[in-house]
Amino acid sequence: MMNEKRLIDFIIESNAIEGIQRPPTDEEIAEFKRFIALDKIPIKDVKKFITVYAPGRILRNKIGLNVSVGGYYAPVGGAYITKKLRWILDDMEINGPYKTHVEYELLHPFNDGNGRSGRAIWAWMMNRQKDGWSRQAWHSLGFLHTFYYQALSNARK
Repeated sequence: MMNEKRLIDFIIESNAIEGIQRPPTDEEIAEFKRFIALDKIPIKDVKKFITVYAPGRILRNKIGLNVSVGGYYAPVGGAYITKKLRWILDDMEINGPYKTHVEYELLHPFNDGNGRSGRAIWAWMMNRQKDGWSRQAWHSLGFLHTFYYQALSNARK
């Protein structure tokens, strides 16, 4: 299980990836703890996470709610977004942390907050793996390095 220091370090690193340099708020820490303790992740709980980490942002479940990130254009907004997000969340155990994270980020289901919520989903999955948080790699490398090596490992399968 993720201890308090590791949890806060994870939030700090996840926020820093988004250019957020301030310490995490008490509300962000409490929400991350709530999220990581869930038995499963339904869409309503991802929405709740987004309300804390990206207030005012919404699920792109209506036509016209389109987003792009850099040169990437996510699937157009509409009912498909909700269906695909449900499939991604329902298939997490089958697909594993890497594929789930990649599919989530490619879908980009919300109009903001996808990076932090996607990393929280990844952390939730890693927290359930037998040695997901106890590996030496987690202790000696930051999240991005751990994810990088996990991605390389999974790409070979």
